[in-house]
Amino acid sequence: MIYNYYIDKRKNNKLDDFIDIHLEHPIETTNYEYLKVKLCDFKFLNNIFNISSTLMNNQFNIRRYSKTYTYVYGGSELFLTDTGFFNDQNALIVNETIDTTLHISTITYNNTSLTYYNASTITDDTQSYWENILTDTAFIDTKMLIQDSNVNFIEITSDERISSFDCVFYKEDNLLQTPVSIDIVLQKYNTLSGVWDNIDIQTLTFDVLNTAIQQISVSFSAVDISYPIIPSPNDKYRIISNTGSIPFPLYIIKLQGNKQIPIYDSGTINAPVEHTITIPDGFYKASNFKTTLNDLLTTYKITASIDQYNNKLKLSNDNPTFTPTIDDLIDDNYQLDLIIPNIQNMLENWGITDSYQTYIPIPFNSYYEGDTHINLINLSKIIITTDLNFQNKTHNEIIKGNEIHRGFGNILAWIDTDEAPYTCIKYRNHEDLTYRIENKHISTIRLRFYNEKSQPLNLDNALLHLQIIKYQKKSL
Repeated sequence: MIYNYYIDKRKNNKLDDFIDIHLEHPIETTNYEYLKVKLCDFKFLNNIFNISSTLMNNQFNIRRYSKTYTYVYGGSELFLTDTGFFNDQNALIVNETIDTTLHISTITYNNTSLTYYNASTITDDTQSYWENILTDTAFIDTKMLIQDSNVNFIEITSDERISSFDCVFYKEDNLLQTPVSIDIVLQKYNTLSGVWDNIDIQTLTFDVLNTAIQQISVSFSAVDISYPIIPSPNDKYRIISNTGSIPFPLYIIKLQGNKQIPIYDSGTINAPVEHTITIPDGFYKASNFKTTLNDLLTTYKITASIDQYNNKLKLSNDNPTFTPTIDDLIDDNYQLDLIIPNIQNMLENWGITDSYQTYIPIPFNSYYEGDTHINLINLSKIIITTDLNFQNKTHNEIIKGNEIHRGFGNILAWIDTDEAPYTCIKYRNHEDLTYRIENKHISTIRLRFYNEKSQPLNLDNALLHLQIIKYQKKSL
């Protein structure tokens, strides 16, 4: 006698990894009978993703160490030159703003402003009053009057932290009969008191020489830690004579400024943070697997590539050498480690065998490469098992793909699934395979589904034809 069961898995067990066949009438045997089971045919639409949360191969981690730098201001760097103010022919290339009421002329470049005050000459707003005194070398052809019968001055304002000024002063009239000393003062505007404080004084001494032309170089410091005088952005400075009268015109032929620069420490490595990366469930081949990894790893500046000859996965650390700045003190990707779960099927997916460790470094300016080719096949076989008690138990030696693996019951069918996604997997029992079972009473038959890595499969569709065949035992 043959009992036929035609089953559509969607009816009662659509989201399960099993089918329960509830027999309308139990099958029983006498001592003179025995049973066999036969899977006649099986069909399902291959919509099982090869990377998914179900297979537990869609998540990995990046362990990231960051490094934080700190800084103090110190040192000195030239910043105030003729660059941006004058061209190579010493012609002014920025706008000159003239106020004849206040007798001042101002030029500005990159948040640095220079203002020249001269009550006797700045009277016409159609003229230009600035000469190129900002060059590296002082030239007497480019000079600006600082003092004659009147005292003139130059104001400097910048968003930099000005640390010092280098100046050259010049006289050309009259042979001196006696030495002449002139005090030149660097002043800083006090925003609290509203007055100009003297912060450095340099004395120019013009000696009795056989020539009327003399020039003297001096430097003014805007820093005095003991006072304390500490530069800040947008401080306002003034260079002016503090001597009442002098017997000749005094010119400035060079004015350049230096700024403080940040000095960074060697940095402190911060505690690592592990970031979980989730690959969207889907069907993957080498090309879109690589593309997806690159999209997910952009933040870490890791680039995935697959060798065209050996199909090995390579992860390159493309982070540039980090140089701290005031606005960016944290090297987010100082050290990067790959964390792959120790799950057999995922290690196979990534081609990791001998080099596996909990934390796999991805070296700076280098790469990590898998040991062997990637293998994204996670469903070569569908294994259908049953809870029926076979007379001759089936034997299997199948790997355990992840922690949700299960031991098998008796294997009823072993079906090839090496077909393209969203095609139908078909099995027909052309060999007419049957299996004798020891069951004497059957009211329910359970079939389970696995892949070749012992992982349960939740098929959401399947059609199958199962037979239970009753035989009479031969008499002796």
